[in-house]
Amino acid sequence: MKDFFKGSSLKVLIIAVVVLLGLVIYTATAGGSIVAGLLGFVSAPMQSIATDVTGNVTEFFDLESYSKEELKELVDRLQQERSALAQQLVDYEEKKRENEQLKQQLEIAQLEPENEMRSASVIGRDPNDVFSGFSIDKGSLAGVSVGDPVITNQGLVGVVSQVYATSSMVTCLLSEDLQVAAVSIDREESGVVTSNIMTASSGLLRLNYLSSETQLEAGDIITTSGAGGSFPPNIIIGEVQSVEKSEYDISKYAVVKPYEDLAHVQDVQVIVSFPGKGEEAPVLPTDEEDPTKEDAE
Repeated sequence: MKDFFKGSSLKVLIIAVVVLLGLVIYTATAGGSIVAGLLGFVSAPMQSIATDVTGNVTEFFDLESYSKEELKELVDRLQQERSALAQQLVDYEEKKRENEQLKQQLEIAQLEPENEMRSASVIGRDPNDVFSGFSIDKGSLAGVSVGDPVITNQGLVGVVSQVYATSSMVTCLLSEDLQVAAVSIDREESGVVTSNIMTASSGLLRLNYLSSETQLEAGDIITTSGAGGSFPPNIIIGEVQSVEKSEYDISKYAVVKPYEDLAHVQDVQVIVSFPGKGEEAPVLPTDEEDPTKEDAE
């Protein structure tokens, strides 16, 4: 306690009391209160700022000072600026999509540098197509032709079935009309990937013609085998979900879930050229021998 009276703390307290007494005397003489004085001291700068801002806004929106012609010019100018900004946004989104396509193409090209590809975007879908076919914005002028495989960085999604000058139709991998020679990279067992109305409705595929002693199991990765020259080898298709016994003979088939969401593809790559393209295709079972065709019926 003795240190308090001897130290600097006492001096600070005395100075504060003197200042407060001075304020009380001054405000009493001026006819105000000390609280009002303190509030005015604190709020004065804020009132000044608010007054300046309000004045600027009022001046900006003082439309009565504009003539009819000037208001029309102002509206026209604002509409032009809005249109310019909207166009900039469209250009930005287009550039962003192009960059994503190029990035995807580069990633795939690094894995298979010998394949020649064209970037494309999905521009339409037939709502009545239960197999999720779609159209793309690249055609014969870009080197696309019927039979070209269509992929994403997630794997195979379909094949070009019709070609026009600047667009093409793609038959989705879910279609019952598409057959792909495939192989398990884990077990080295081969088969044919197909689909039908039942599996397509669930977004799934079938790897048919497996032997009754197949060693395939859930989690095994399925890729294209390259047999027949319709597709390059080593394109990822999907992952085995289960292995089932065939409904018609002693063979088995695997239920395969594609890595790509085939019903919602947006950007793709069309493989217009690859080593072995057009080689003689292997002989596949006829419709009468193909159990997946019977499933569809």
